[in-house]
Amino acid sequence: MPQALLLGLHLRDAAGLRPEEGHLPPADPPLTPRVRVPGAEAAAAQWSRWWAAALADEHAALAGILPPSFTGLRGMPELRGVAELLLDDALEWSAWQRERESRLLRRLPSALFEVGLVRDLELGLGRRLPPVDLELVVLPVRGRSWSRLGDGRFLLPLELRADRDAYLAWLGERLRELMHAPRPSVAPGRPGSVDPGPPDPGPCRDE
Repeated sequence: MPQALLLGLHLRDAAGLRPEEGHLPPADPPLTPRVRVPGAEAAAAQWSRWWAAALADEHAALAGILPPSFTGLRGMPELRGVAELLLDDALEWSAWQRERESRLLRRLPSALFEVGLVRDLELGLGRRLPPVDLELVVLPVRGRSWSRLGDGRFLLPLELRADRDAYLAWLGERLRELMHAPRPSVAPGRPGSVDPGPPDPGPCRDE
């Protein structure tokens, strides 16, 4: 799970912000708002801008949301106030969520099943598959509704990712879609690519 996005998710829900887009479900387990935020409407609009930038560049977003300078929140005074109040809690919560993800995925590993899924697709097609660039952004949000972030990039709820059967069914559908879409060439061994032949460990990478 990308830490910048975890921090942003916590700040939104713990501050009770309600961005107009409403595209991201609440955190799971839910977070109870802990503070009354002056200028909550402005903070929510600023959060939406910050979130869009964080999805585009998670590393810059993480560096920019940390004290003491909060460089990524310049021009966002209300959201910076939220970060100053809640960032310590957000850091603790994000560490717990990452440990939770690791524990859930260790319990039901899926890498070998991903390789088997690719093999089954190849058998059905009667040919080997070209590499497919696939990136999963996993977040602890309510429900199982996923969203498409861009070419071969998807946001998945942890609940869906941790259910191996449901995840493999979802992955199979996405691979079928991507196989029939025009794709730029991907160099063998590039991180995040699906290489149907050995020694590829699996068809996707999680963040």
